[in-house]
Amino acid sequence: MLGFSIQSPVFLGKASKDSPNDLIAHYDRVEQLLDALKAGGVRSVEVRILPRGADEWAYRDLIQLIWDTGLQLTVHGHVAGEHPGTSFAEIYPSMSYILKHFHKYQSGLTMALHAFDAKTGSEEELHRQTVALLGEWTALIDAESLPLRIGIENNRKKASKVDPGDSIGGVLRIVSEVNHPAVGVTWDMGHFYSNLLDAHQLKAPPKELLTDLPDAEFVARAVHTHIHGIGKTGTHNPLTERSSLPLEQYVSALRQAGYDGVYNLELTMNKFEQDRPLREQVLASVERLRNAVRTEATT
Repeated sequence: MLGFSIQSPVFLGKASKDSPNDLIAHYDRVEQLLDALKAGGVRSVEVRILPRGADEWAYRDLIQLIWDTGLQLTVHGHVAGEHPGTSFAEIYPSMSYILKHFHKYQSGLTMALHAFDAKTGSEEELHRQTVALLGEWTALIDAESLPLRIGIENNRKKASKVDPGDSIGGVLRIVSEVNHPAVGVTWDMGHFYSNLLDAHQLKAPPKELLTDLPDAEFVARAVHTHIHGIGKTGTHNPLTERSSLPLEQYVSALRQAGYDGVYNLELTMNKFEQDRPLREQVLASVERLRNAVRTEATT
């Protein structure tokens, strides 16, 4: 299944950041973007992101529109916030509407999640906080028999952050210590490739793609994906240039590992180069992903 992330300002009625409607590919209305994505083969939309303490009423209309359009929903979640409770809806109140109604439109839910991070401090302590929180969440998932899968995302390394999830090994350590069937990996392909380029001291993607893959266990534990290319403005760029991401190789690795989750494009459209219309770059990215998944499915 192909997916596409829509940024949270759009859910709040704000479709622009740097130019008119640049968060919805310069379409006049979000409905037009959804229709174009669906026509291109997208079947799932991700809320990017849904903070725990957000006003769930503010997100309802677009969430319901996504379902009414015939699309499913995934959530890019967030760990921050103090929300005690005895149910998942209480500890993640902004998901209340989703948790109440998702079963009408889809059989389960998937949430991408970053580990706790900070500007300073101990990576080991942040790791422990993340594992402890996931232990609490999975206990509620079990108690409610909730069909929710959580994928811990590999993040991009940043000198300004302490982050136990900014490496393949760090994410695997979190997932292994939680040791629960509801917790796996969100493979962020763009972050992985960005870190790989940094490791090779490359400031831009080379024409000859780097062929390194993550650890096989990491790929095998994937329950979700974030897919974006590397461009002049960094990550979350379109896939229009073949050199932006070894997409086909990554899709092949997932297929071989038996991956059954969403292939989710996570693009930041206001970062795109303006040499082509935003909608062209979005739909070309969808097409490349669709072809990669389709080709691998027939081999």
